[in-house]
Amino acid sequence: MKQNNKYKIKQAALCLFGLKGYEDTSLHEIASSVGIKKPSLYNHFESKEEIFTSVLDDLLVTEETAYKQLKETMKAGFPKDNLRKLFDLYCQRLMTTEEALLWKRVTFFPPPQFKRLIEEKFFQFEQSITSILFDIYEDGSKLNIFREVDKIEFSASFLCLVDGIFLEHHYYREDIFQKRKNSVWKVYTLGIFRDKGE
Repeated sequence: MKQNNKYKIKQAALCLFGLKGYEDTSLHEIASSVGIKKPSLYNHFESKEEIFTSVLDDLLVTEETAYKQLKETMKAGFPKDNLRKLFDLYCQRLMTTEEALLWKRVTFFPPPQFKRLIEEKFFQFEQSITSILFDIYEDGSKLNIFREVDKIEFSASFLCLVDGIFLEHHYYREDIFQKRKNSVWKVYTLGIFRDKGE
C-alpha cells in the first residue's frame, strides 16, 4: 500500500507540475489528488523538492525506455523508414503524454533552483536520441543516400527540426500543427536525402 501511494503521489505531481508549474503546485493539492492528507506525503518524500526531482527522474526513464523500444524495432538497411519512425514517435509522445506537458513547462519556464538539473536531464535524453541518429546515419551512409553531411551535422539537423516541432505544438491549434508538421518533414527530407525525399 505504501509503494502504491508513492506511485500515486508521483503521478499526481507529474500532472500538477505540468499543468500549473512547480511554484504554483502545493503539497496540499498533490495530497488531495491522491486522496490522502498532506502529512501523509512525508511518509514517502521529505519535501516538494524531492517529489519534483523524483518525477523528473521517472520522466527521463519513461522517455528513454520509449526510444529504446523503438530502436529495437528498427531494421538495418532501411534508414529512411527508421528516421521517420523516430520522428513519428517524437511527435506522438509530444502530443499524447503527460510527460510531454511537464517537459514543455520545465524547458520554457524552468524553476530557477532546478535549472541546472533540468538541463542535465534534457542533455541526457538528447544523448539517447543522438545515439539512435548515429546508427541511422551509419546505415544510410553505407547506402549513400545522404547529401554531403557528416553524422554530427545530421544529428544536429534532426534535433533542431524536432526542437522546432516542440515549439510549434505549444502555439498552434492541432489541425494547423499537423499541416505544418507534414510540411516541415517534406522539406527536411528533400534537404537531407540525395533523391527526392519522401
